[in-house]
Amino acid sequence: MKLWRGRGDYLHVAQTLRALSDADRLLGLYKEGIQQVTEALEIYKWLGNTPGQAQSCQSLAWLLYDDRQLDAAEEAASRAINLLSDKNEQFMVCECHRILGNIYHSKGRAKKAIGHFEAALGIASPFNWHSQLFWTHYALAQLFFARQRFNDAHAHIERAKLHVVNNTQRLGRAMELEARFWYKQRRFQEAKSAALRGADVFEKLGDTVQLEACRATLRNIEAAMKKPMFSRR
Repeated sequence: MKLWRGRGDYLHVAQTLRALSDADRLLGLYKEGIQQVTEALEIYKWLGNTPGQAQSCQSLAWLLYDDRQLDAAEEAASRAINLLSDKNEQFMVCECHRILGNIYHSKGRAKKAIGHFEAALGIASPFNWHSQLFWTHYALAQLFFARQRFNDAHAHIERAKLHVVNNTQRLGRAMELEARFWYKQRRFQEAKSAALRGADVFEKLGDTVQLEACRATLRNIEAAMKKPMFSRR
């Protein structure tokens, strides 16, 4: 970034700042990421670069969402959609609808959340964008389970699995989520089976964070199965 600044190449400065903000989001450094992408957004505005502004707003929306600044995240995602009038930018529009679905779910506004998730599915389906389709069905499964619509929740997990393709990370996440659902429904045998399959995936991938999540769920399941109420059944 120092190199680009020294050359006066502010387009590459903005691109680097946005890349840094994405990295900081993955590291959980949300405040730093927000600061970086906000600076990138200002540079893109100064340059009159509309696609760059939209990408920055999208990155900002995710960071704000993860930092639980939901109103600001909603504003950033909506602004990104408004900037994306070009039909060639449908992937980003799809992503923004998915962000808004997550935001409204967190706000307890299920109807609006479902509307945005369905909009994301409507954009992604003709192009068969597996990543977008997987995570949108995954999010819908969480939403419906939270509302105790268990059949709908499990149906969306099954649809999510159709878009795993060759991505074993996504398969593991689907298994881990399914295990938690079965556990909360006290269907412990199904929960244990799903948790074991998820743990096996993450162990092979070397993903220690998700592996520990599966193991924690598995410990809860095994503890519940040892209780006398379960033993009598």
